[in-house]
Amino acid sequence: MVAGHPTPPLGLAWSPESAPSPSKPNQTWGRSRNSQFLKTYSQVMEDEEKAVESLVSNTEAARSPSPIRCCSLRLRYLAATSIICGCSCLGVVALVFAIKAEERHKAGRLEEAVHWGARARRFILASFAVWLAVLVLGPLLLWLLSYAIAQAE
Repeated sequence: MVAGHPTPPLGLAWSPESAPSPSKPNQTWGRSRNSQFLKTYSQVMEDEEKAVESLVSNTEAARSPSPIRCCSLRLRYLAATSIICGCSCLGVVALVFAIKAEERHKAGRLEEAVHWGARARRFILASFAVWLAVLVLGPLLLWLLSYAIAQAE
């Protein structure tokens, strides 16, 4: 076959070696018809390859490079917010992990970026959960303490 072209499906393969010898004029007409068919088939395959390459490149250009890319900035903002509005020590750890995830993504190590991004999300959620627990449990414990003191008197 011609270099760079895929092998045609079964039943469509033709080569000059496998063609019958032109002992009759009818066979030469068949041979030119086969070569014309192969040229057309080759052209169609090239057009299909170009169409697939174009479709793949357009699809890749249309979507974002990776899930971390669109969320890395948001991870940093959420980590900074968890420092201010949450438990600050957990928020600082989340910010460090978010920055590591962004650096790994820029370096092209996507698996590590996903790993560090997931850890940053966990620490962000833990920071907010601890802060909400303190906000809810603090007044509840004060009420329980005042109740216990009132009962003791």
